[in-house]
Amino acid sequence: MQGVLDPLATPLLLCFRTGGRIVSAMRNVLLLVLLLVAGSRNMLAGAQHVVTGTGVARVDVAAVQAAVDHGGQVILVGHFSFDIPPNKPASATYSRMVTVSKQVVISGYRDEHGDMPVIVGGFFPFFIDGPNSRVSIRGLRFVRPKGGAIWNYAVHGLVITNCRIEGVQPSAELGGYADMLHPVAAAIFLGSNPVPPRAGLAEHSENNSGVLSILDNDINVGGADLDMTLGICVFGVGKSPDKKADLNISGNRIKNITERAINVNQVDGQARIDRNVVATGLIAGPSSGIQPDVIHAAGSGRYFIAHNSIASEWATGAGIRVQGSVWSPEANAIVVDNDIAMSAPELTIFRANSAGIEIRGLAQSNAVRNNRIRGRARTALAVVVQNGQIPVKNTFLSNDLRGFQASLTSVFVDGSVTKTVIDGHKAQDDDPRGRK
Repeated sequence: MQGVLDPLATPLLLCFRTGGRIVSAMRNVLLLVLLLVAGSRNMLAGAQHVVTGTGVARVDVAAVQAAVDHGGQVILVGHFSFDIPPNKPASATYSRMVTVSKQVVISGYRDEHGDMPVIVGGFFPFFIDGPNSRVSIRGLRFVRPKGGAIWNYAVHGLVITNCRIEGVQPSAELGGYADMLHPVAAAIFLGSNPVPPRAGLAEHSENNSGVLSILDNDINVGGADLDMTLGICVFGVGKSPDKKADLNISGNRIKNITERAINVNQVDGQARIDRNVVATGLIAGPSSGIQPDVIHAAGSGRYFIAHNSIASEWATGAGIRVQGSVWSPEANAIVVDNDIAMSAPELTIFRANSAGIEIRGLAQSNAVRNNRIRGRARTALAVVVQNGQIPVKNTFLSNDLRGFQASLTSVFVDGSVTKTVIDGHKAQDDDPRGRK
């Protein structure tokens, strides 16, 4: 197969080509063997393929496709170009570069300089369509992918970890798939339908089930005023009784987005969003008048949102928003121990949806406690009616608002909201209108 080398030959070739010593070669051999052993523990036994990038797009795409078609373990080494038009298999709805349909571990192997393998360009370099397979993608660097780096369309168990995604190019094609008027980018997307969930929409959520983990990735998206750029986006995963999802988005570092950094909507199962570090940048995209929240958790799902660090420079949206609707109510989220800095510039005029943490719409019995909110926004904590849908039985306990300046009030509860408990929070000063 073009571009495929013997697994143990690669480090020796790298060493001898650069004049390295034998001990360096042996060390590389040992590291690669350990990588192969570790990557195989949770996957079915299969062939091991090493693919070395050539920088020639048609060669590289074909070589990677041939390797993943074998399943098992695929090791990528060097520089890959995916900078050619995407393909669309027969009867497929969406374009992509490489289709992953079998159980596979795709791992990056660093070169003699310690550099990660890099994949340049391509409209969604990896499109995962294996509803009965477990797939793992580890240690790859994506540079300027179009639309996004990884689209998980269907899988039964997923790990995306230790990848680096840089400069995702917004795509009018993805915007069209999502029924948006503007170009859209989503660095990592999980879901069988890129249209935001709504009443009557066919989500095919049963396509994505099992443990779905996105861990310890570096994501630097980018985007201009009219671009809609997101970090990690999850639409409609899991379906009872036997296709539930256990979603874990943890330890990721996300920056320079114009829309939601972490957008989770409709999970039949548990969703854990923790230890992520997010910095928005100054630009809020074209939907800024709606709700471009930093972390957004909506609809069904048992959400646990904890230990995240958020720096939002936007004049709009919430640091964390939990939201339900009449067709997809939300309940029992836990939002705890998050550190939120609302750091819009001085003299910013904040929009009506500006908040540190907000509960909105048909959302009930949520607990918001021990969070720290500082900086400037319209309000630090908010409970808001959405289209006549009223949040009930939500609790705010022991949140630290010292160092926060509100343009309206530190805590805002909409007029028709009932059974809200607010206790023990520490504020910089009392609101003169009595709405603290």
